[in-house]
Parts: sequence; structure tokens; C-alpha cells
Amino acid sequence: MANKDYYNILGVNKTASQEEVKKAYRDKAHKFHPDKSGGDEAKFKEINEAYQILGNPDKRAQYDRFGTAEGFGGPQGGPAGFDFSNFDFNNVEFDLGDIFSDFFSAQGGPASGWGGRKGRNNVAQRGRDIGVTLEISLEEAFKGVAKELELRKLVRCMRCKGDGTEPGTGKIKCKTCEGAGELKKTQRTFFGVFSQTAVCPTCHGEGQYPEQACKDCSGEGRVRKIEKLSIPIPAGIESGGVLRIHSKGEEGIRGGEAGDLEIKVNIKEHEIFERDGADLYSELGVPFDMAVLGGSAEIKTIDGKVDLKIPSGTESGAIFKMGGKGMPYSASRRGDQYVEVYIRTPKKLSSKAQKVLKEIAGEL
Repeated sequence: MANKDYYNILGVNKTASQEEVKKAYRDKAHKFHPDKSGGDEAKFKEINEAYQILGNPDKRAQYDRFGTAEGFGGPQGGPAGFDFSNFDFNNVEFDLGDIFSDFFSAQGGPASGWGGRKGRNNVAQRGRDIGVTLEISLEEAFKGVAKELELRKLVRCMRCKGDGTEPGTGKIKCKTCEGAGELKKTQRTFFGVFSQTAVCPTCHGEGQYPEQACKDCSGEGRVRKIEKLSIPIPAGIESGGVLRIHSKGEEGIRGGEAGDLEIKVNIKEHEIFERDGADLYSELGVPFDMAVLGGSAEIKTIDGKVDLKIPSGTESGAIFKMGGKGMPYSASRRGDQYVEVYIRTPKKLSSKAQKVLKEIAGEL
């Protein structure tokens, strides 16, 4: 860079302000850009070189004093040796979004569908996960149950063994990519030359394709069929719980692993019980005399009927805990059942019964 007249290259005086230097640079960069009609790559590089010095106040001062900026290490920074530190993007006429979108998609950025890996690494693709919902009863959730399920999904083609090639035929070299499995694209931009690599759309990165496609799967290696599965639902599962069964989703592409099967379990609303975790809640109506005198009442639990002792003087709204009568939450442990008692008030009483109650009420 030494011994070059950077002011002359940009067409400005030594007394030019930084804004004037910047404007001169933009004008000449647009004029001589290699992608424009009448562009000059050598001139464009020279203009860039000049602006890297004159566009930086420190380097410009060094250049004005010694006729060189090498003491500052020369131009450094962004792609193709371009220094972005003093560049104003606001008035640039190029669409930088497209440039960076194309470039970073090749490097596996957000716009990428194929990433920065080489094509052959993308030949095998994992199969799609499948999600289904099963509905079971609370009793089934208590005991555990096996549910039969029918899935219509893509499975491995048995005719070609997933290869996609008609039996008795072979594969031929892809003419689009010449067997490389990938296509390379070079793009000249305002910031330099970028290269990006994409999977070949003809052979999908394999470098070859069937001489004759399988008649059953049309070369895909997969066919859609109905598969029957028995799904074991563990005891104690809660509503909304998700079971994941590895490799029971759709078959992968070109040897890729199969996806997973996700089963969301919903539990039907129960006519007697409400559930909170491993605990169950229910209600029990007792006659007035039992509430006053005490007694024993039959009550339903999730695994059968039992007798619940009602002590004398029980008030409506009293709650009794039945330990270990809830849902299982381990191999040998269960939650509890809570029973809320309410008193059943008789709607009709005989005259004799009314007389007795009045006598009792008088003694209370």
C-alpha cells in the first residue's frame, strides 16, 4: 500500500472531510463494482484499499505523516480484507439482506434448509415423528392397560429393502452433480466472493440414483401402510401424560433412523371421583340418624367397596381420609382417598317420626 496516492485514487483533496471521503468512496465503489456494466475489479480493489486508510482517522493521520499506513498493520477486518469499522450502511444501494441470506444459509444459518455440511452427510434423513392421543378411563389408569392402535404411516419398502432401486437393476452416477452429491455455487458480492454448497436436488446428495425406480415405492424406499401396535399404558399415569416410543414413527429416508411415536394420554372424567395427583376425592351421603348416632356406611373406592366408620355427631362437610386408597405412584405405594360427608335430609316424614324428632329437639 505504500507510495500510493490514495487521495488521487478517491478523487479528493488532502483537506477533504471524512464525510467527503466517504461520499467519494461510495460513488467510485458503485461505478467500478465488478458486477456492474463497465466495472473494473482491479480498480474496485484499489478504491477499497484507499478507503480503508482514508476512511479511518488514525490510519489517515499515519498516512499523511509518513506516506504509509503499514505501521497500523494495513487493512484488516471483514470479508475480502474489507474494514467495516467506518462504513455507513445507511445509503448503500445494494440489497445486503439477500447477500447475507444466501451466504449464511450456506453456512447453516436460519435461512438454511440444508446447513453447512457437505451433501453426502445429508443423504440419510430421520423419519417424521407421529403424535396420537388416547383416551382411557380412570379405572384403566389405576390398573394400567394395553391399548390397540392402528397407524397409517410410511414404512420401509419390502420390495427394494428401502433402497429405492427395482430388484435386478443397479444405480447410475448422477449427471447433475457428476457423482459429488452436491453443487457448489460461487457468488461475487460487494464484499468479496462467497461460495456456498447445496445438496444435489437430483440425487439428494447420494451421488447416484436408481437405474430403474422400485415399482412399489417409486424410488422413495418407503410405502404407506397400516401398522397395528399394542401400547402399554402404565398404572398411575396422569391425564395429559405423554409416552414416547422410540423408532415407532415413520421410516427414515435413504437409511435414516425412524422417527418416534408420541402418545398423549387423556383420562375421561369420572362420575364419582375427582383426582389430584395420586389422591382421589369423593362424596358420601349419610342419613340423619347415622350422622347423629354413628354407624358404618358402604363407600366405593377405585378398586372396590369398603365400609367407612361414621362417628356419632358427624356434621355435614366433614372429611375422612382413607389411607392408601388413591392412585398408584410407585410399584408399591398409593395416594389417599378423601371422602366428604353430607347429611341426607328426609323430604317426607310420618306424623310419628315428626313427633319423635320434636321430642328429641326439645332435649337438645
